[in-house]
Amino acid sequence: MAEAVMRPLRRDDGMQTTWKDGSPAAEVAARIIKPNDRLSSFERLQIYNQQYWWRLLGSFGEDFRALRAVVGGRKFDALAVAYLDAIGSTTWTMRDLGRQLESFLLAHPELTAPHTRLALDVVRVEWARVIAFDEPAKPVLDPKKIATVYADRLRIGLQPYLTLLALAHPVDDLLLKFKESQIETGNFSNAVSATFTRRRTRIAARPSRQPVHLAVHRVNLAVYYKRLEPEAYILLTALRDGATLADACETAFAGSKNLPASNAEKIQRWFAQWMEFGWLCRAR
Repeated sequence: MAEAVMRPLRRDDGMQTTWKDGSPAAEVAARIIKPNDRLSSFERLQIYNQQYWWRLLGSFGEDFRALRAVVGGRKFDALAVAYLDAIGSTTWTMRDLGRQLESFLLAHPELTAPHTRLALDVVRVEWARVIAFDEPAKPVLDPKKIATVYADRLRIGLQPYLTLLALAHPVDDLLLKFKESQIETGNFSNAVSATFTRRRTRIAARPSRQPVHLAVHRVNLAVYYKRLEPEAYILLTALRDGATLADACETAFAGSKNLPASNAEKIQRWFAQWMEFGWLCRAR
């Protein structure tokens, strides 16, 4: 029954009439579920099949609204079915539906062509939004407890909900404009609507001349995007990967032509801001 319920629907949203071995699906349904005075076995099983797919597609569509706007409605619907059929729902929470979407699209670029590069950047940011909203927070770092630790021995962790991204497109600006357009038309909600709308909103962006370094995080249960200077991105990435503070700073400013005092001022300013945001915690 699980296999029947999880088979993709037909284009008209009905259950497939033929089983995988070519036999009538109605015969399979008759072995699983009894008819009643109103519905046949096939019709009863179809209800479960439809509800399974409509729930998954609704949740997936809510998490990746901007991806739909990049590739278009029809292409997104085909992409969603292909992904969910290949990957499926593998955990107890619907939140995890999009966890493998980036790797899936990297393996199937035809699903997003000719907008593959932008689509991948948008997927990275939209999945980072899910992480930022839903991942737990660790106790923030206490400056007093690390003040006496030498920088070449100090390792600092980053909050699980913080995602660092290097993007080819200004996706943060694009998504903010997209959100504003949805609010203005009354078409933006965090809840799955009972009347799913298929607006033809499309968005696009040209690649940036320089990589866009972005932190996706939350403050007081609201998700934010913050642009990072390249050295700040490198420093945070090194800390996230387990480097000591001294090594992370050295890596970030390798080849820098700035005076050491100037770099030190930057580091001080960055850390003051990161502490204010609550990004820093104990290393694992």
